[in-house]
Amino acid sequence: MRRRLWWHIAHIDFRTADVMGTKPSPEIATADTKKPINVEDSELYPGMAALPEDFSGITGISLCIIKCEMISSLCKCAATRPLDLRWEMLYSPDISMATKDGVIDEVEDLMEKQYLRHCDPLNPYHTFLSIMVRSAVCKMRLFAHNLRQFAHRYPMATQKDHDIAFNNAMKLLEYANLIHRGHMGLDKYLWQMGTSYCWNTMLYLLMEVRCRKTGPEIDRAWELIGVVFARAPQVFSEFTGSVYVALGKWTLEVWDSHVEASKAQGLPEPVPPDYIHAIRDYQASKLEAETPVQEKKADVKPVSWPPSGYDKASYVDYLDVGYSEPHNFPNLSSFDTDPNQWVHWEQLVADQSTFT
Repeated sequence: MRRRLWWHIAHIDFRTADVMGTKPSPEIATADTKKPINVEDSELYPGMAALPEDFSGITGISLCIIKCEMISSLCKCAATRPLDLRWEMLYSPDISMATKDGVIDEVEDLMEKQYLRHCDPLNPYHTFLSIMVRSAVCKMRLFAHNLRQFAHRYPMATQKDHDIAFNNAMKLLEYANLIHRGHMGLDKYLWQMGTSYCWNTMLYLLMEVRCRKTGPEIDRAWELIGVVFARAPQVFSEFTGSVYVALGKWTLEVWDSHVEASKAQGLPEPVPPDYIHAIRDYQASKLEAETPVQEKKADVKPVSWPPSGYDKASYVDYLDVGYSEPHNFPNLSSFDTDPNQWVHWEQLVADQSTFT
């Protein structure tokens, strides 16, 4: 029971540090506390003569143990930097790609054998656990291969790195969509879903869409981006940071690039989704507010977004954080060469996550 309590506290510490953009307690990486055994709570009781055998399958404690395994896998990558135990550690070019991929493959294989193959798709808890495992592995691969580590460095990202980053960013948003849709009773686990990872994933996906420009997978990516904007009701009711304005600006930037590439290839001009219209209307309204009265034109009517099922606030209000303007943010291409842009973005997400 002490192991279970210790690891639960360790995960809270790790998660809090992740949200706040700080380092977790060093004891997480340096402690020798064993992981809990995979048995139901009912099998542990005072006076028991011996511990029950570790169960190969899913129990009530399995989700906690899975989180322990993920932290342990990061500890392996952080062998030379135990005090910097964070997801962002996977960005580091100081850790070889072979080491990162080896650790990720190892934990993925363990999760498959120990838990995923035992999942009952008709059981909401099993389905949620499966999504969390697959999401964690996707997040590790995305962090290990995303473009941040190649900013202003050589060698540059390979096509394999781009493919891995794109595919895993897509999967992460699709998994989040499954839970937000309440698929198979998953709505009961919505409280465990934060928003900060979503915005990081959105940034990575926009960067990859910018590189690819056109194709069936790009059309699917634009659909997923719309789903993210529509299926985050807790965000639409609180706007306390600059993340949304920045993503709005970059979304338009990448969409315009997509349209230009389609024209250049002789393809039909893509029809802008409603959320693209909504972002444009927001920016037009901000420009209009800054224009002298005599120069103002007719009022711009905002497109209704998000869809009525998520009408806690309009998308225009969602973007209007009061002190952030789209023109205050650099172009998305600046992330390719300036490592400081990644640091600034990290701080924006950390500040926003404090309130979400």
